[in-house]
Amino acid sequence: MLDALGNIGDFVGGIAVIITLIYLAVQIRQNTRSTRLASMQSAMLAAQNVGILPAQNRELARVVRVGLTTPEELDDDEFQQFRYFLMSMLRVHEDMFVQHRAGVVDDETWLARASSLRTIFSMPGGRRVWDSSSAYRADFRAWLESQLDQEDTPAV
Repeated sequence: MLDALGNIGDFVGGIAVIITLIYLAVQIRQNTRSTRLASMQSAMLAAQNVGILPAQNRELARVVRVGLTTPEELDDDEFQQFRYFLMSMLRVHEDMFVQHRAGVVDDETWLARASSLRTIFSMPGGRRVWDSSSAYRADFRAWLESQLDQEDTPAV
């Protein structure tokens, strides 16, 4: 009789362990999804915060517009302002690049951002800033260089 009760207890204990493991797996999956979405939202917000600056500042908008197409028309202070703006943009996208490689930022979002980067840094002023910048991760630098050398869709 005691053996039968012991067997039932082992069986119930085994079922409880399985239920606990299933519960934990569901919780981990939900937590992973929430963390991924929060990280992606943070990356997108950082990109938006940089991008909104010219929309809020008419002079910066002019500096960026002229800087991209004809940077030689900017005086030294304006070019530095343009350079700092693009470097801030690059830093945000470098972070997004790392998050994409880690699986946090999805392919569709990254492809859209990558296309924008390639467009901006293929322009005369963007290329001038990129060529004078070295303070970025080697893998990000290699990736953007490869993008600037091609004409088709950006690679993930």
